[in-house]
Amino acid sequence: MATDPSEAVLEWRNVTYSIAAPKSEGKSSEVKKSRRAILNDVSGKVLSGQFLAIMGPSGSGKTSLLNALAGRIEVTKEAELTGEITVNGEDATDFLANHSAYIMQDDALFALSTVFETLMFVAQLRLPKTMPIADKKARVVEVITELGLITSKDTLVGNQRVRGLSGGERKRLNIGVDMLHNPRLLFCDEPTSGLDSFQALAVMETLAELAKKGRVVVCSVHQPRSSIYAMLDQVILLSMGNPMYNGAAGDACDAYFAKAGHPVPNSFNPADHYMDAISIDYRTLDKTEASSKQVEDLKAFYLASNAEGDSNGYDAVGLALEEGTATEGERRRGVGSGASQTTNGGPSLWMALLLLARRSWKEQTRDKTALIIKYVLNTFFTLMFSFVYFRMPFDQTSLQDRTGILFFQAMNQAFGSSIGISQVIPVQLKVVRRERAAGLYGSLPYFLATFLTVIPLEAVPQLVYTIALYFLTGLRPGVSHVFTFVGIMMLENFVAIGLGLVLSASFKEPEMAGQIAPAVVVLFLMFSGYFLNEASIPAWIGWIKYISFIRYAFQALCVNEFSGGTFTCSEDDLAISRCLQGDQWLEQLDFADVSVGLNCMYLAIMIAGFNLLAYVILTRNAPKFLGIRQKEL
Repeated sequence: MATDPSEAVLEWRNVTYSIAAPKSEGKSSEVKKSRRAILNDVSGKVLSGQFLAIMGPSGSGKTSLLNALAGRIEVTKEAELTGEITVNGEDATDFLANHSAYIMQDDALFALSTVFETLMFVAQLRLPKTMPIADKKARVVEVITELGLITSKDTLVGNQRVRGLSGGERKRLNIGVDMLHNPRLLFCDEPTSGLDSFQALAVMETLAELAKKGRVVVCSVHQPRSSIYAMLDQVILLSMGNPMYNGAAGDACDAYFAKAGHPVPNSFNPADHYMDAISIDYRTLDKTEASSKQVEDLKAFYLASNAEGDSNGYDAVGLALEEGTATEGERRRGVGSGASQTTNGGPSLWMALLLLARRSWKEQTRDKTALIIKYVLNTFFTLMFSFVYFRMPFDQTSLQDRTGILFFQAMNQAFGSSIGISQVIPVQLKVVRRERAAGLYGSLPYFLATFLTVIPLEAVPQLVYTIALYFLTGLRPGVSHVFTFVGIMMLENFVAIGLGLVLSASFKEPEMAGQIAPAVVVLFLMFSGYFLNEASIPAWIGWIKYISFIRYAFQALCVNEFSGGTFTCSEDDLAISRCLQGDQWLEQLDFADVSVGLNCMYLAIMIAGFNLLAYVILTRNAPKFLGIRQKEL
């Protein structure tokens, strides 16, 4: 029987999440695997129209429980998730995939897109393919209005460098991204983090309103202010992964803690009192022992209450959820609780590619300051080297000069593209992980869109700089030599782009990618054939020269410039027997046997290899979530 998406009863029983923990026993050198429980037999239920908060001190398992309910616990080695999670009595997996949304703690948004553009991008990927574009735009405006962002519809999201939305507005937009398909279950991880008290209240009011319209809203909250706590319908309190209370918020929770011997003091924020009661104070040994005993007593009281009531671990204190007030019953039936809209199989590869490429292009080209600085610096160095080596003569001195400018070109192509591109994916990673976890698109369209976007931004300017430098420095004339030179430089540029994508896909933080990329390029630079004679390289490390794309490009450039070349000799050159021609110079460089065609083929192979490796890494790093299984008896 199909589950009705307009009504949702989310129920979980005996959810336990544990990870492997090494434990040494005695003096044995063997390390035996024990389990560390992050969640321990947590059960509960929440209905349509209810706002549930998971609360507890840091490290209590709030986010882990939220992620378990949302199907978002990432796969880690030897992690186990057991128990049962259902929606309307059926396995929750399909319902969560089609009718739920997960809002991350961090605002995963592109800074240089407007509010409307951000939501429209998701609408085109997530709403049914058969829905007319006008209807999708109408849905976007509806969500913008519902979230109170209509006056900021055309405002950039912004970041530390670009002025845009306020913190509260960004948080609401983050919610709006996942509201477009009208999900029935909404999971929010710490929605008030990083906000002042006023903005936090506004965001929680938004979530409460969404619950009143017939949705299930579940969020993790660290320590809400009293006005926020008053909005909650249900609350779960956790301490070190153990449930300490699970039931209605407000007076019922106060009564429970009073019965447990910890009544809420007058004029005191109940949430603060509960956190104090279930937290362990590690400041001194005495405080640790006293607070630990208090937590154990509350845990025992909870278990005893459950033994008297419901054996599944919730509603045990006489707070049966099905016996909600008339107002709650009306709310569960919902206002505007239409079925959520699914994507009918999701967008096509080409639609996803087009939308991703368009967004990536806007994000990179709207950062005018970064582009101007980048192109000004490239222009400056191109002109500086062009005029330092301006119109080199074909004499003996120019042999060394020409080799130097060729090496500079090979080095510049390697550094420029690989280092810049290495930070592209990490900058976008938070947004991309959220979108991929939601199933908006796969690795292939994202990788292709990134690759296609960086080509005009990296390769085209480099082509212009390469041609300008060639003629300004007076490198070897001839149409074939010019085209060969440009071809080699473009091949190297595409290899550098591929290397940049490999590094970009490998790291989560832009700073890390920016630090590793120069080191990798320097390593390839050492084995380029310019600094070290290949015969003097130790065998154990000499293999690196075979993957140094700078080496293949530099060798090919030198052969193109010097092979068969004629260079004049002055009387002074003749007097000291220093009169070399192009082929002799290549012999001194140990490049006499180098084939331009073969080196270009190696570069082409490396283009394919690096890009394939980048795609594989991106695919392997895609979000993967742990499935829940029944606990073995």
